[in-house]
Amino acid sequence: MLSGQRVWVTRPTAQAEGLMACLREAGAQPVALPLLEIAPTADPAALDIALAELDHADLVIFVSPSAMDAVMMRRGNAWPARVPVAVVGPGSVRRAQALGMVDIISPAARFDSEGLLAEPRMQALAGRKVLLFRGDGGRDVLPKALSDRGARLHVVSAYRRLPPAFDSARLGAELDAGCDGVIVSSSEAAHYLFTQFEASYCKRLQSVLYFTPHPRIAAALAEHGATRIVATDAGDAGIVTSLCRYFNRTP
Repeated sequence: MLSGQRVWVTRPTAQAEGLMACLREAGAQPVALPLLEIAPTADPAALDIALAELDHADLVIFVSPSAMDAVMMRRGNAWPARVPVAVVGPGSVRRAQALGMVDIISPAARFDSEGLLAEPRMQALAGRKVLLFRGDGGRDVLPKALSDRGARLHVVSAYRRLPPAFDSARLGAELDAGCDGVIVSSSEAAHYLFTQFEASYCKRLQSVLYFTPHPRIAAALAEHGATRIVATDAGDAGIVTSLCRYFNRTP
């Protein structure tokens, strides 16, 4: 269990509450400090074209819960039961289930694009109609691999990722209030933390304790000078279990 540790949760607001609830249950004091804001796509017409094709797709891939939420909000009706979906992590699996998606492909162990691409059902895609919904930009690992496997691929921007909405004064206030750890769930969030605020905070941020579930995010934090980085298990429960293990370790 945790004993009142003040832990920043930096996920977008819509994705943070489950993790914050788990932290509260474990005895922590979670602080919502979203380092990414999610906004509607800048090209809704392109999203509408893709949605018109959705019922006839052989596979739909979502890179995040935000992509699922954006698609379902725009679509406005139930998910077609015949269309399988592929997602990357445990949080996305839970969100897909909550949205009524039944046939879900997800990695068993490695929760990233490479892990998803290794799944057996992601191999024989030649000639198959595949829709990939993601935020603007993003890594090209999935699109390239799917194209190489012969999929008839349509990549669609379903939402935009924007810098944090809070300012340097809020960041300073949270640092002054105390920070026992920061949970960072994306490389982009790590980048924003060190580049969007007054430079005077950089040294303090570099000495903070960070928790992250993926080596790529740990590397992004290290590139910005963070020195105290702890790898966690994946998923909300895994992250909280890892924090409990860290804070209750024997000196």
